[in-house]
Amino acid sequence: MKKLSVLVILTILMASCTQSKIGYVDVREVMDDYDAAKSVEVALKLEQEQITKSLDSLTIPFQEKVKEFYAKSNNMSASQRVKEEQALQQEGQQIQQQQQQVQQYLQQKGAAEIEKLTKKIDSTVAAYASKNKYQMILATQGNGQVIYGDDSVNITEAVIDVLNAESELSEK
Repeated sequence: MKKLSVLVILTILMASCTQSKIGYVDVREVMDDYDAAKSVEVALKLEQEQITKSLDSLTIPFQEKVKEFYAKSNNMSASQRVKEEQALQQEGQQIQQQQQQVQQYLQQKGAAEIEKLTKKIDSTVAAYASKNKYQMILATQGNGQVIYGDDSVNITEAVIDVLNAESELSEK
């Protein structure tokens, strides 16, 4: 009986020594508070505004041409009306193609920037986990996959601090 008690105690002690250290990171909070992510967002918005202004410089004159065409179309011959209508349609299609290309460019650029940020966050979390002997770090987004996590295993703020510190060092 005594041997069985010792065996049970040893088993419990060994089990407690091998417990995994698990933490979680709120990815949405990291993206909201990570200085580099904020910078990327601002840069993308500025570029979008500049491109929008550039496209407006094409669309506004085109809209004026269309108004002018409708104002004068009653006084045009049928062949002249068709000819100008086709020219306007072609110009409108070109503007529409440019808008689509710009939209696609902005989407691709945004996705590429998010991918870079995600890789940086992932590598930082992996390094943090290794340094602090975590066996597993879970990701959540607000009220996401982690239904409950004690604040003591929430390493979000620590990861944000590391990321922002590294971001400041890379800027210098």
